[in-house]
Amino acid sequence: MVKDYCAPVVGLVGGIGSGKSALARWISQNSPVEVIDGDQLGHQALQDPTLARTVLARFPQAQAPQDTNDLDHPSVDRKALAQIVFGSDHLSQTARNDLEAIVHPFIHRRLQDLIREHHNRNDCEAILVDAAVLFEAGWNELCDHVVFVDAPQALRLTRVATTRNWTQADYLARQSSQWPLEKKQDTADNSVDNSGSLEESGASLLSLIHSLRGKTSASCP
Repeated sequence: MVKDYCAPVVGLVGGIGSGKSALARWISQNSPVEVIDGDQLGHQALQDPTLARTVLARFPQAQAPQDTNDLDHPSVDRKALAQIVFGSDHLSQTARNDLEAIVHPFIHRRLQDLIREHHNRNDCEAILVDAAVLFEAGWNELCDHVVFVDAPQALRLTRVATTRNWTQADYLARQSSQWPLEKKQDTADNSVDNSGSLEESGASLLSLIHSLRGKTSASCP
């Protein structure tokens, strides 16, 4: 069967704890939409031996203790690395910039490959790119549309405390590494309120995706 349309690529952004990943999972479970998880691609980057060696050459204190003698399969302690790169002070910002220069090209290539792969599927209605730093990394250029997933800060704090065991300081350190939420929302094409049930926000996002299906996709081959 010849595919008579090109699946639109929709980026999801939002504050930490906005629930965009949960929303993306709900969408994928209830419709023929493929989700590309930016966090998962980041984990893959740190598991690549060449990239891991480059990261550890810059951040030797982030090497997993049990792997200090394994030069062929170096392991990055992600928690230790996070303590180095997340924060608003100058040292944290410099460290984060250095890390991004190492891993972001890998993630960008994987995003391109996965988008190309899913475009060729007859059973894919749309592609969601769930990436916290979509705008900051410039990956929005791979998307046809960007949706801001909105939720009040009190709810976001409750969510990260419950699901990630984060303190407010942890939350603020991570959030400070991203664009201000107002800038993200203003730059996005649409917003979806995710302060209620996933059924409600999922229905809103699906309606938007359906409206994009008939439009020309800039990301199509």
